[in-house]
Amino acid sequence: MKIYHTETQEDYDALMVELEKEGFLWASGKKPTYSLFKWNEFGKDTCIHLDNKFITRSDLAFVNQSYPSFAIEKYKANDNVNNPSHYNTGGIETLDYIKAKVPDYTSVAMSQVIKYISRFPHKNGLEDLKKAQFYLNDLIKFMEDDK
Repeated sequence: MKIYHTETQEDYDALMVELEKEGFLWASGKKPTYSLFKWNEFGKDTCIHLDNKFITRSDLAFVNQSYPSFAIEKYKANDNVNNPSHYNTGGIETLDYIKAKVPDYTSVAMSQVIKYISRFPHKNGLEDLKKAQFYLNDLIKFMEDDK
């Protein structure tokens, strides 16, 4: 299961479009974009749950109470750290392609962490630290899933 937190209507709408492209459906069987107006119910506390190609929705308080140790991922419509649009060109997420084709993803992720930590004071500051954190978190998840 994956849980996204969308703080704005724009983020929610973009996530619904992305999930529809990926073949997700609401538990009711409807397409994700069917419910673009539903963000208002929970507003900035809206959380989207993904489980087996189905979507459900709740508020942040429910998620924190029901899944206290679960990592909630913030979804940003134009997020250069967690969801850069230029890495989805051609219909496949570049990182997914790398994981499928490169035999040693661990080395790839480690090199990205080192790169972003090394350059943060000289290039993009906090954004580079967040990118390093993204790759470190992804590496941890990759290794946990590999067990």
